Amino acid sequence: MTTELSTRVLIIGGGATGTAVARDLSLRGIESILVEKSDINSGASGGNHGLLHSGARYVFSDAEAAIECRQESQILKRVAPHCIEETGGLFAAVTGDDESYIHEFPNLCSKVNIEARQLDPAEALELEPALSRDLIAAYEVADATVDPFRLSLEMMEDACQMGGRYLANHRVVAFQKGKSIDQVIVEDIRSGKRKTINTELVINATGAWAGKVAAMAGASIDIIYSKGSLLVTKNRLTDRVINRLRTPADADIVVPGGTVSVLGTTSILAENLDNIKPTVFETGFILDECSAMIPQLNETRIIRAYSGVRPLVGVGEEMEEDSRSVSRGFALIDHSQDEIDNLITITGGKLTTCRLMAEKTVDLACSKLGVN
Repeated sequence: MTTELSTRVLIIGGGATGTAVARDLSLRGIESILVEKSDINSGASGGNHGLLHSGARYVFSDAEAAIECRQESQILKRVAPHCIEETGGLFAAVTGDDESYIHEFPNLCSKVNIEARQLDPAEALELEPALSRDLIAAYEVADATVDPFRLSLEMMEDACQMGGRYLANHRVVAFQKGKSIDQVIVEDIRSGKRKTINTELVINATGAWAGKVAAMAGASIDIIYSKGSLLVTKNRLTDRVINRLRTPADADIVVPGGTVSVLGTTSILAENLDNIKPTVFETGFILDECSAMIPQLNETRIIRAYSGVRPLVGVGEEMEEDSRSVSRGFALIDHSQDEIDNLITITGGKLTTCRLMAEKTVDLACSKLGVN
């Protein structure tokens, strides 16, 4: 017998975005159920480096994303301080790096109100002795680190305390719909039993799987997959987040996390989501690039390598080029454009902006539900 459930909003996807949406709905008194085919942060939200961006990384390539990161990191530091280590960060340039960009960096930061304090190389080396002696410039910024698992788990717990519900290990198998979705059929992957969920509104927060879920409902999203691989060292190399002082590129961040450091990341277009894992080439490349900033990496043991997939929503020629060219901003899609009145997709973005993504999504949800 199929179990039947009812809710005002059904959220699909239990990453940082989905759990933030569940919490935002509960804060506004709106009933929801979140379904996740695996468990919390089993996708990209659990496969990142845990960097809470100050926004400085994006001042050259995406000023809007830089501003969002600055604002949202400040909010998360205030509302979830127990999930965050305020490490601070350094942008460091070494001999051979683009001196024109080094010169322009503080001006770019100033334009979007991001504080970047210039340090003498000797001062930077005193703060972070592991930095290369080839250091030629350094700026101090307000980067931090966040425990993505704790953040998402606590957002989901908060939502449940206010009346939300969570179904782990449940995958969506079908949508029953006319002009709108009336019912969603989900299957417990452990028992094979199915549940029918009656809902007024569906929010697709499945990250890299957003296109596949939308297609099940008869909608279409232009989405590409960007695989990012990361390495974990056996010990913590620095106190602060270290960014390469250059335009965003592969393998230019070293993030401290507890007793280890996380190195990364790459950005490689992936054909599908079935075989996502680091390659030998990526591992060597990350070590070579990061060791230019932290020479100690040449003698440091790597204890783990892992990958995540960024969902990037882009158009035109961007889809065929290096995925670094596609914006790291988020996409909020009202599928009324696909003649499905009660389906919303939220995808893209960054861990740092999960709260903002949830707010904008629930604003749209409220307008559809008639909630003031």
